[in-house]
Amino acid sequence: MKLVTDRGWTWTAAQWEMMLALGPGYGAFDSSGLLGTALTTPYPEMQAISGVLVGTWAGRRGIGTRLMTHVLDVSPSVLFATDMGEPIYARLGFHLLGSTDAYVGVFRGAGAGVTREAVPADAVALAELDRQVSGFTRPVFWERVLDPASPYSVLVSDAGVIATRPNPTGVTIGPLIAPSPAEACALFADMAAGRGEVRVDTDNAEVAAFLLAQGFEKRSGGCKLMVHGADGVPGDRTRYFAPASHALG
Repeated sequence: MKLVTDRGWTWTAAQWEMMLALGPGYGAFDSSGLLGTALTTPYPEMQAISGVLVGTWAGRRGIGTRLMTHVLDVSPSVLFATDMGEPIYARLGFHLLGSTDAYVGVFRGAGAGVTREAVPADAVALAELDRQVSGFTRPVFWERVLDPASPYSVLVSDAGVIATRPNPTGVTIGPLIAPSPAEACALFADMAAGRGEVRVDTDNAEVAAFLLAQGFEKRSGGCKLMVHGADGVPGDRTRYFAPASHALG
């Protein structure tokens, strides 16, 4: 969390705990302590890389590159890069696939009434839907998200799912899976109504237009989807309107 504060990230301690439960994390150390981190989430299809973070006091020593070189022993790999990180990853052989933009606001409308609250018994079906859409097999993620003690909220419809997790100022949406943009917006309305400040990261123009019409603000500094060791990512991403998180792919 010292690194998070130093770099102005919004990750919470609960997010770090979730990521370290889903896959190994690596740290760079010297006699003063932790200098940098890199996290991996292994899926059968490819690994997701996240949490690549080096303290400002340890900059310009090649620590980030060394951490990335270490985790790239496993390939293929996918990540979401900030504008600052994109050129570093490009030098390491990642190529660009797409991008998401962040939208933040308070939803003033009413829910659409198309969802119900998910329960632990939904985990198998949701993991399969997620695999078809995101392309990643991650049943443990859904088991943890649907645990009654989880900080996540999850709603399901006939053919979609939407989840939120707390952030320092409200909640963040992800994943958002739906058959169409219109149905994605309906799921969003059910989840966002009465929730206060909501953030969602999306690459879909129709969902973005819906959010802007609701008074949401488009924030600067989106994230770039990049891949290493593969031509692309698996799954039907036309139905993936917000990622599970930038960390999870």
